[in-house]
Amino acid sequence: MRKFIIRTLLFLAFMFVIDRMAGMALHYLSVHPKGGMTFHRNHLTNQITEDVLVMGSSRARFHYDPKVVTETTGLSCFNCGEDGHGILLFYAWWKLISQRYHPRLVIYDISPQYDLFTRDNHRDLGLLRRFYDDREEIKTLFHDVDSTEKLKMLSLMYRYNSSFTELAADYVHPFTETTSDGFIPVDKTIKPKKVYDKPRFSRTLTFDSLKLHYFEKFILEKGSTKLVFVASPIFDGMNTEAFAPAIDICKRYDIPFYDFSNDPRFVGVPKYFRDTNHLNAIGAATYTRLLMEKLIEEGYLKEDGAP
Repeated sequence: MRKFIIRTLLFLAFMFVIDRMAGMALHYLSVHPKGGMTFHRNHLTNQITEDVLVMGSSRARFHYDPKVVTETTGLSCFNCGEDGHGILLFYAWWKLISQRYHPRLVIYDISPQYDLFTRDNHRDLGLLRRFYDDREEIKTLFHDVDSTEKLKMLSLMYRYNSSFTELAADYVHPFTETTSDGFIPVDKTIKPKKVYDKPRFSRTLTFDSLKLHYFEKFILEKGSTKLVFVASPIFDGMNTEAFAPAIDICKRYDIPFYDFSNDPRFVGVPKYFRDTNHLNAIGAATYTRLLMEKLIEEGYLKEDGAP
């Protein structure tokens, strides 16, 4: 029995050392990338100082051209969009960014699938694990999603278990395209096709109370930064009931919500889209300019760009 206990303790000590060494090696890769998304995420969480930030899923990443923001308003802009992620990730990004500075304006592109609807919220934790110790609010978010994360995060290897390949590639030879302002222009154009009737949502559709909680916290903790929420164009349009809880929260706090999802200038117009959910470069430039003009027209931005 004594030998068994000793062997068990030695094994656990060995595993602890391996976990620490591997975790430190992965951390080194994460803070010394040569490019790729690792570099992009480090830059947006630790270095950006632009006047305007764009946040949201891939629709944010592909729909907002920072150069057009600057041309229209005179303000510098960085696109923080992240494919397949929503409010939980961007609340955490905001806590990391706002501890350094407050931009003048944040434009948040609403994607119901990632910002409002119920789904597995663990997906948003993957990109945040290496930032777990950086802000107490990030730890709280982890525990709100899954109370067992508190124990899992004791392992340094666990914090990088879903990103090893990307970290290694970005350290040696990045294979993911990034740009200095975060925007990814796409020249592809969708083939002409029929515009389908907007689908009615099932009665079983549920909105995620945790997402709505952090949606509201984002507004409450925006500080001096002005904030607008936007639903950008969709080829087939969108039923506005998908945005209902977000619209209600925005009204409660007097935060602008602009819905371009059914804008007739875009719906069913192939030259503006790369696919049914995403604008191409021409569509992004056209849409970004319209949004900036809207913000100026309604007094949310002044003619010289100052909020």
